[in-house]
Amino acid sequence: MKGTVDEEQQSSLRQRPSRRQSVQEGATSDGIPQSSESFDDPKALHNLLYRYVVIAASIYGLYELEFFPRVLYGSKVDHGWFKVGLACSVALLAMKAYVEMFQGKAKKKRVDYDNFRNETHAILALLLIASFSFHISLWPQYHLRTFLLVDVIIGYGLLLQICLITPTWLQNFASAVLMTWFLQSYV
Repeated sequence: MKGTVDEEQQSSLRQRPSRRQSVQEGATSDGIPQSSESFDDPKALHNLLYRYVVIAASIYGLYELEFFPRVLYGSKVDHGWFKVGLACSVALLAMKAYVEMFQGKAKKKRVDYDNFRNETHAILALLLIASFSFHISLWPQYHLRTFLLVDVIIGYGLLLQICLITPTWLQNFASAVLMTWFLQSYV
């Protein structure tokens, strides 16, 4: 009969460790080891090494594209739209810190979509607005390379990889410090 599970499949499902059990056994939910003893697993070491190589390549790409001098002092960059993107990024970081640190850590609420629907939608809207405004502001300077710069180098290469290898408290602290530094340099 279609859709039924036989006894052999049920027993194999029962034997699989849950995600919570695997996290308690020394690896985080994204597969990165918590202690140096867990680096015996070549897959985890490869995962971590891959992330660091992507971050290093992204930083090199930003250097080669002369990103910071052109954004800070470039006449071709539309600074009005760039400021909209920065404002959305600051709001996004504040919402992220509120949900993860205050609601998640301080109030011990489970951070998932069911508990934070409105916040999730607000974060997605802020992310879209920031992305569009950064694309519009950098297009006169970088043209088609804007997609490479914003989506690949910054989005995938830096933001995603750093979020996957650092704990939440460090992400929020580092993003507040770096955003403050960038805003002071930009304004």
